[in-house]
Amino acid sequence: MNTLELQSRIDELEMKSQFQEDTIDALNQALVTQQKDILLLKDQIRLLAKQIETAKQQQQGIRDINERPPHY
Repeated sequence: MNTLELQSRIDELEMKSQFQEDTIDALNQALVTQQKDILLLKDQIRLLAKQIETAKQQQQGIRDINERPPHY
């Protein structure tokens, strides 16, 4: 191989390397964004679970008030 061919191969490898670095950076940014979204969704699920539990307890309290006494 002559110097020109070697330089051409080096240039091609450098371009591929730069493309891979750009791709890795983009994937990393997407991963960070998804992780933030996951944490937000987990918090929302916890909040909804608490609201459901509160609603169940309130509903049970209403049911207790509206129940007929055993002798009725």
